[in-house]
Amino acid sequence: MTSRITVRRLMVAAATLALGGALAATPAQAAVAPAAAASASVRTAVSPIEPMLVALSPNKSAVYEWKSGSGWTQIGGPAGSVVTGGGYVIATNPTTGNVYRYNGTPMSWSQIGGPGAQFAIDSFGDVVALSPDRSAVMELPLGETGWIKIGGPAAFIAAGGSSVIATNPTTGNVYRYNGTPMSWSQIGGPAAGGADTQPGFGLDDFGNVYGLSPDKQAVMELPVSATSWIKIGGPASSIIASGGGLLATSPATDPTTANIYQYDGRPMSWSQIGGPGHQFTQDNQGDVFALSPDQSAVMELPATGTGWTKIGGPASFIAAS
Repeated sequence: MTSRITVRRLMVAAATLALGGALAATPAQAAVAPAAAASASVRTAVSPIEPMLVALSPNKSAVYEWKSGSGWTQIGGPAGSVVTGGGYVIATNPTTGNVYRYNGTPMSWSQIGGPGAQFAIDSFGDVVALSPDRSAVMELPLGETGWIKIGGPAAFIAAGGSSVIATNPTTGNVYRYNGTPMSWSQIGGPAAGGADTQPGFGLDDFGNVYGLSPDKQAVMELPVSATSWIKIGGPASSIIASGGGLLATSPATDPTTANIYQYDGRPMSWSQIGGPGHQFTQDNQGDVFALSPDQSAVMELPATGTGWTKIGGPASFIAAS
């Protein structure tokens, strides 16, 4: 199993992740793409892993992959959800909930497990899952065929770098997995969203943890090798930690009116890179992708570019790593 970071313990309990099922491999046609807008800014890029962007068609009948220079390729059929990480893609069967890993060849997928409440992939391709009843955190290391129970009850999980974090379902406190089954260390208190909803926590590809304070008045960072949180930003509606960095949306009562900002790597230093969007994500080279507010277009802002470009049509969801 991939080694991970260090330090205490998430509450534990019995339960196992069910294994078994199948991802439909016959999709329907669909165009993919989002909008957004605005000026450019400074970027950071950094990962030897090939960047990846996938999109789920508007009716969720097909999964597509984007490659610069060759455009969109359909790689899978109907899916309930799609997750990327470390250059890998997993998707759930919309009927059974079973989870599949993409084999790298269009329309070729292998079932790796049964249903789960949530799935995540770290930067090494290890898959982490929250059991359907959220009573156990499970891990499937890359190359292995058997799931390992690594933690007890949790409300939310996230993975990035060689790190996994989870939140306590009662208190909302956040814990980091120490690399040994059932060994976790508390690294912080609750974030925006509370214990029973997806909180304002996230990890980048280097294992740095980001959090949005419960009152949404501060963006905080816990560097992978640090023990103390650093305030790196002020008020925000949401944060998006993915690929090579951190994005945040400006405070807004209506999320569809919030502008998007990118963290420049220095506390309290951010650059506005676009206007409102339905969804934003970032790959490991710093390229930012957006789904327009009406989900009619997929847009790209290259790490070295200064303007957004439309690269696709309608989509229901996008994910980059």
